[in-house]
Amino acid sequence: MEEIHIVVATNNRYAKPLAVMLNSLFKNKISKNTISIYILYSRLSKKNEYKLSEIANKFNFKVQFLRLEKSLYSNYPLIDYLTAEAYYRIFIPDLLEKKIKKAIYLDCDIIIKEDLSKLWEIDIENYFLAAVRDDLAKYRYTDLSIPVGCYFNSGVLLINLQKWRENHISDKVIKFIRKNPDKILWADQDALNAILYDKWLMLDPKWNYQANSLQLMEPSIIHYVGFNKPWKKNHPFRNEYHKYSATTPW
Repeated sequence: MEEIHIVVATNNRYAKPLAVMLNSLFKNKISKNTISIYILYSRLSKKNEYKLSEIANKFNFKVQFLRLEKSLYSNYPLIDYLTAEAYYRIFIPDLLEKKIKKAIYLDCDIIIKEDLSKLWEIDIENYFLAAVRDDLAKYRYTDLSIPVGCYFNSGVLLINLQKWRENHISDKVIKFIRKNPDKILWADQDALNAILYDKWLMLDPKWNYQANSLQLMEPSIIHYVGFNKPWKKNHPFRNEYHKYSATTPW
C-alpha cells in the first residue's frame, strides 16, 4: 500500500489541539496504508514533543519533527488567532524529501472522522493542490483580484509537491506577500489564493467542513475555523473535540 504523508505545523499553544487531531486521525484509520507525520515547528517544548511522539508511537505511525527558524517569517502579516506557523505550509515542498511527490497538509484545529486514504487517492496530477472552497471569504475576491468562487480554505490541502517544485510556487507566494502586505488579511491563505486561484481542484466540502458554516452534511473533517475554538468556549461541535481529547497525554 502507498505511504500517506501528512504535514502539520504547531507551537506550544497548539500542541494539545494537534494531539487531539492526531488521535482522531489514528482512531478513524481503516486502510492498511502506512502513515508518516511531519511536524513543523519553531518553538516546541521537549515535554510537548514527547507527548506528540507518544501518540504516534501508540498507533505505530512514523513521526518527524522539522524545526524552522521563526524569525524568517515573524514579519509577515498576521491577525490575532493566526501565528507565524501558518506560513510554514508554503514551504512543505522544499522541506520534504524530493522523492515524496504528494502530501496532505492539516491545520491543528481539526477533527478527522473518516479514513484519510479516500482523500489521499484523489487524482491531482493536473493541479497544484486540492482544497475546499471557503464560502465565508466572499469579500476577499476583490481585494486579491481573483474571480468569484475561486477562493479556497488552506486548512486542509492535498498538495502536488512535484508540480509545486517544478513551478517554484513557494517563491511566487512569498514574492506576493512581500510586494502586497496591505492585501494580506488571512496570512498564507490569501497569498496562496492570489497565486493559485485558477490552478486548484475543488474538493467535496465534507473534507474541510468549516464549523461556522451553515451547510448541513456529515463531515469527514471538522475544521474549527475562526476565534471560537472548542477548547475555549461553547461550540456546536465541542463534543467531537472532547471525545478525542479525553485519551491524549494531556
